[in-house]
Amino acid sequence: MKRYLLAALVLNCFLIITSAEAVIDKVGDIGNASEACAACHAEIYTQWKSSVHEASLLHSIDNIYSYIIEGIEKDPVRKGLPLKTELMKCLHCHAPVMEQASDKFVREVVDAIKIAGGKSANPDAMKKAKDLLSHLNVSCYTCHNMKAVSPPNTPENQTVYGLKGGANVPYHAIKKTAYLDNAIFCMQCHGVYTAPDMERIICSTIAQSYRDQYVAAGGQTTCQDCHMRKNNRGHSFPGAYVPEMLKEGIALDITARAFKSQSYGDKKWIPAAAITVDVTNRAGHRVPDGCMWTSRVVLTVTATNEKDKVVWTAQKEFFEPGLDTDGNRRYDTWQIKDILDYSLQPRKTTTEKYYAVFPEHEKLIKLEAKITYIHKDGLEFPVHSERKVLRYN
Repeated sequence: MKRYLLAALVLNCFLIITSAEAVIDKVGDIGNASEACAACHAEIYTQWKSSVHEASLLHSIDNIYSYIIEGIEKDPVRKGLPLKTELMKCLHCHAPVMEQASDKFVREVVDAIKIAGGKSANPDAMKKAKDLLSHLNVSCYTCHNMKAVSPPNTPENQTVYGLKGGANVPYHAIKKTAYLDNAIFCMQCHGVYTAPDMERIICSTIAQSYRDQYVAAGGQTTCQDCHMRKNNRGHSFPGAYVPEMLKEGIALDITARAFKSQSYGDKKWIPAAAITVDVTNRAGHRVPDGCMWTSRVVLTVTATNEKDKVVWTAQKEFFEPGLDTDGNRRYDTWQIKDILDYSLQPRKTTTEKYYAVFPEHEKLIKLEAKITYIHKDGLEFPVHSERKVLRYN
């Protein structure tokens, strides 16, 4: 009985939010569409609950908050434009259902973002704000209706689109589409977004990198192949916040040759090494990439002696600085209009070479090359480490 009650809720949600004339005036109008889908698709729902899609607005709350405060309310041009038009430059991807929101509900959502993003000291206000914003995400409805049809076509009301199709059910119609299996489908959000007023919002350049670097170099794997089919990942869509994905996407190798060196005219032979480190990007796009411009892949090469004392070290960072139109480096995505690309390129091996000189009397040197992925919020994941031992007579 519980399953059928939830299935009826699915029908109710689709009646509300898949109607072209529907207007979302309060959070109750959105309902719990994805939760309702769990009545018939429990395993898929569980996978989705573990994904960043499930918290797509709250996950990026800091940057969306910054855009509202600095980019809209303090900008003499933007603050004179319709609030919904400007807000959708973020929410077109982070909460697409807001396309159908009334001006009243838009204002309510903006107020909630200002509380949650501003880290309100009022716990009750914070809880209420996050509860509201938790309904705004990339839901089942987002992918299987709103964005499931290739433009310029539009999705039909009360219809769920999928790869297999099938007979209609009492709760909604079912239609087959190959679009969901194409990388272009993912590119709708995971790339540069051009708003209706033609402003380009550069939150992510994955789509551009995938198309112009990976596919252009002969890559055949799609987004869905890596992030869904492989290892039966399904609708969890793991990315750079999952160490397993980082380990798959980046390979590391170190080689080293021990020799002795001396300064010109100096009779002392000093232990040294020629070190080569290869970092290979096996992903279908540049690494790092994604929302924000502060994630970094850090290569650290360290030499320690027999007593584990560090006697030499070197470091290289791979990242993308974002620039505004004045050539100033920015971290807020709404300000970024260009990038400098120092990232790891897909299907490419980046080789770093070092000439290292160690203290005179060392007989044994332990080398370690280490890759670390550092996220914008300070979260660090160790990805790979490789070691070599060098001995000197």
